[in-house]
Amino acid sequence: MGINKKDIHYLEQLDRMEPKAKCLRANVAAMLVKNGRILVKHTNDWHAKTPCNKIGCIRNQRKVKSGTHREICYGLCAEQWCLALAARKGIKTQGATCYVTKHPCRICESMLTEAGIKRVVYQEGYPDVLPKFNLFERNKIKVEQGPNTNYKSEKIPKSTTI
Repeated sequence: MGINKKDIHYLEQLDRMEPKAKCLRANVAAMLVKNGRILVKHTNDWHAKTPCNKIGCIRNQRKVKSGTHREICYGLCAEQWCLALAARKGIKTQGATCYVTKHPCRICESMLTEAGIKRVVYQEGYPDVLPKFNLFERNKIKVEQGPNTNYKSEKIPKSTTI
């Protein structure tokens, strides 16, 4: 299929959203698109009852290495927020494309696979991608790396992950 003008358009939107992520460790934005329509979009963020800017980042406090132990976090990945919003709104994700600024973590890879996502377009890598546990490949989900756009903020360090 290859990266096309529509893909670039969605990546530009993500690059504008990414700096708005509330996570204290990383900025990631994602959206689910189906038939040319944005279904949902979100950034990585904490839960309303656990604002990391007030209580502190538990990952920083425990010195958790980036890309490891995702279960030690008060927030959700951008992809997880998208899937939760879609479920809450009754939006079917089967056959959608997930656009995301960082390659999905292993947990998000599993969730996107089970949600029926058929294509993932990401901009930058992620350290915990497990080649022997590549659900995208096993489920014939097309994964393509797109470029950072002119809207990518210089304030976002390259390949910073949670």
